[in-house]
Amino acid sequence: MKTMRHDAPTELTIRPRELRELFSEREFDPFVDDDNALGSIAQITRFPNLTSSLAKMRLRVVLPPEEVSPQTQSRVERAIARYCSHKIAEAAVQMTEWRHGAVSTFLWGLAFFALSLLLTAGVQHTDFLPDAIRTLAVETLVIAGWVIMWQPMDTLILGWLPIRQQQRTFRAIGSMRATVEAKALSRKD
Repeated sequence: MKTMRHDAPTELTIRPRELRELFSEREFDPFVDDDNALGSIAQITRFPNLTSSLAKMRLRVVLPPEEVSPQTQSRVERAIARYCSHKIAEAAVQMTEWRHGAVSTFLWGLAFFALSLLLTAGVQHTDFLPDAIRTLAVETLVIAGWVIMWQPMDTLILGWLPIRQQQRTFRAIGSMRATVEAKALSRKD
């Protein structure tokens, strides 16, 4: 990655082994020396801290020479646009599914929390239990209600953040200027 002031990268270089790999996730290969090299656009999403900078960066796609033709630049640009649009649409579907799941989970959690509060009120007004057991039962029911409510609240309040981040990342990738070049052939001595 080339850098400018403040170590903000000015370009991201992707080195797929073939054009089709441009959008696929590549497994780690311990036999390859450059483990920091990006092999696909999918790998860019691993760096959410770069999202705000992506629109200002250039995407450099370095392909093997046999994969580059006069049409490759326009094909890659169209493919990136389609890929990002597809991923943004997938995230929109995920957001809809999240909303449904978050609201239903929250309502179930709220129902159980209300039930625990009702049981707490009932236990508090019983005269046949000793005070120590009544206090323990009341506190246990209140804590159980909050514990049951915790995950639905977390899902409702924070569950949308990763999906929104994914949408922002693919919008930013889609707005990057892309250049395609052939990999320089290395000399073997």
